[in-house]
Amino acid sequence: MMNWVFRITSSFTLASLLLVASCSTTPEEIELLDKSFTLYEHALRWQDYDLVISFHKNEREKLTEARRKFLKRFRVTSYNVVYNKVEPDNKHALQVVEVKYYNDEYAIVRDVTLNNQWEYDEKANRWHLINDLPAFR
Repeated sequence: MMNWVFRITSSFTLASLLLVASCSTTPEEIELLDKSFTLYEHALRWQDYDLVISFHKNEREKLTEARRKFLKRFRVTSYNVVYNKVEPDNKHALQVVEVKYYNDEYAIVRDVTLNNQWEYDEKANRWHLINDLPAFR
């Protein structure tokens, strides 16, 4: 009986070690994506909209002073990642995030679900969001 338990335990341990070893090499794109996720979250939380805009591929030219002032009224209180999915090509990803925020002028906490579509730009060696800025109201 003891020999049987030892064999199962040894097999399980070996399988676990092989699994960990095979997953230990992460493509550079995925490491950059993880850093982009974190940096984007921090930029939203700290209202660094110049940095937030730099992630949005189609928004870079649209940050006027009036829009910056409008965005500065919103404070993010919670940023909860619900789901991450990286496509097999390691060039596209989806991150679903629930964000709670409030407007400085009104003491009402609101929430919005963001479906962030990320795309890897090989020339720039960085990830971009292809969707618009969050629709704070």
